[in-house]
Amino acid sequence: MTAEDAGALDALLTDPLDEGVREALLAFTALVRQWSRKTDLVRVRGPEALAELLFLDALQLAAAIPEGLSVLDVGAGAGAPGVPLALLRPDLKPTLLEPRRRRVTFIRLAAGSLDLGERLRVREDRLEAPPAPELRGFGLAYSRATFAPAEWLERGRALAPRVTLLLAREDPPDPAPGEVVASVRRYAVPSTGAPRRIVTYLRQSQDDRRLVGSEP
Repeated sequence: MTAEDAGALDALLTDPLDEGVREALLAFTALVRQWSRKTDLVRVRGPEALAELLFLDALQLAAAIPEGLSVLDVGAGAGAPGVPLALLRPDLKPTLLEPRRRRVTFIRLAAGSLDLGERLRVREDRLEAPPAPELRGFGLAYSRATFAPAEWLERGRALAPRVTLLLAREDPPDPAPGEVVASVRRYAVPSTGAPRRIVTYLRQSQDDRRLVGSEP
């Protein structure tokens, strides 16, 4: 890790992190840099841009996801935001779905190096329609930059009662009948000011309506 990477991470934080978590996030940065020198894992970036790519969404997701949910990350890419999310939220046991073998190999190596092997699962596969039975029944599913928002919301409904969209300038789709927007979290990319939103849709049941403040 470098002092520049540490400074770029710290600049994203609104609250101090446990020092062990901070060191683990910086170790993940170092692994990404190491692999990117010899593969196409990510384009090598300056510290600020790399920190935003790896951690900005993960920090927001960590604040938005209810405690203890089983989480599915579809199209995990180079492991962000899924690996940082697992480091930030030790109560979660994310499953990362990624079809590209080289990236799956990297995520598994990173999970082992960061002592996430017991909590983070990696599955080498594509999301088909309908999804495989073992991909159903999660508490929440999210995807970043893999599908258009409306397509992801439709696909995500088959995976979990909560579907989270990570949006840039796109408008969020309208909820389906029996579904509500449970939460909206707004933030911006520090280096550009570009707006971002995390929008979570919830398929309602009697208990779910209580969670979002509706009358049962």
